[in-house]
Amino acid sequence: MKNFTITQLKKQLSPKTKEELVKEIATLCQIFPQVKEYYQAQESDIQELVKKYKDIIEKEFIEGKTRGLPKARFSTARKAVNDFKKLTDDTELIADVMLTYVESISWFNNAYSPDIEEFYTKPENMFDNVLTLLENHELLEKFEPRVRKIVENAIDGWGYQDYLDDRYEAAYGKPVRWGGQRSAFAHLTIS
Repeated sequence: MKNFTITQLKKQLSPKTKEELVKEIATLCQIFPQVKEYYQAQESDIQELVKKYKDIIEKEFIEGKTRGLPKARFSTARKAVNDFKKLTDDTELIADVMLTYVESISWFNNAYSPDIEEFYTKPENMFDNVLTLLENHELLEKFEPRVRKIVENAIDGWGYQDYLDDRYEAAYGKPVRWGGQRSAFAHLTIS
């Protein structure tokens, strides 16, 4: 089967009247929730969607409904971040949702201390991505208190705490840990 291109779509839609296009988009909104959310985001109703996607992430790692425990599915939380990115190009809102991902997994790690590497590497990757996004859009200072709090609350599992502090220092030019100074033992390695 041949791929359907945007050019083909434009050819298919061009003969339709405005009323026919509106009816078709309304039908798409009824069938596909993502289309409805896309148009909702375009109408400045975005805060409701921000809350929705943050709630999805938090439910996975904080507010578990299954026998009192969170499900902790990375795929669900990551999908929420990616789906939200498709709805808007507002960097601050995207960073907000990305930071919620890191905060939620960090909370889970503090509460349950999982001894599984991905519980530390996945939020590290998102932390790195969100700091890069903030650096590229000159928003580091606006988010500094929240980013600092993430680092301050990180637990030391699989080098998680050190990684976040190192990445924070690279972005902000100062470390969070050890009262703004590195420990005298920070340079030592165990052989």
